Amino acid sequence: MTREVNVSGGCLCGAVRFKVSGTPIRMAQCHCLDCQRASGTGHMSNAIFNAADVEISGATASYASTSDSGNVLTRHFCPTCGGRVFLTSKARPGKIVMAVGAFDDMSWFEPEIVLFTKRRPHWDITTEDVPNFEAGPPPPKPKA
Repeated sequence: MTREVNVSGGCLCGAVRFKVSGTPIRMAQCHCLDCQRASGTGHMSNAIFNAADVEISGATASYASTSDSGNVLTRHFCPTCGGRVFLTSKARPGKIVMAVGAFDDMSWFEPEIVLFTKRRPHWDITTEDVPNFEAGPPPPKPKA
């Protein structure tokens, strides 16, 4: 069950810091090639929050790329140490995707979904106790 968190974190050198006070919208592990390359490993663990719940201090550098779906993702990282901190998505205005590995305490994180399992390396074991999708999740069901 997703609950409100009050946590902080930052990059490797500490030049970029953040505080999050809010309830994660979604917690996910992603095995897409972009996440593999950005993380330098087999997947990225991410938590999506309302941008209003996140306070960031310190300057970041950024890199924008277009995903397989055509969505533009902008990854933000420390210009000094290169530590990945968060990303924004054109498809999700007002939301911010935080890199879970950048939090000081990650004990609150519980993946609710695993994405792009068709790209998961055999050695990168992620949970199968939550929905796993070969690509992105299915689109939300229309509201009645």
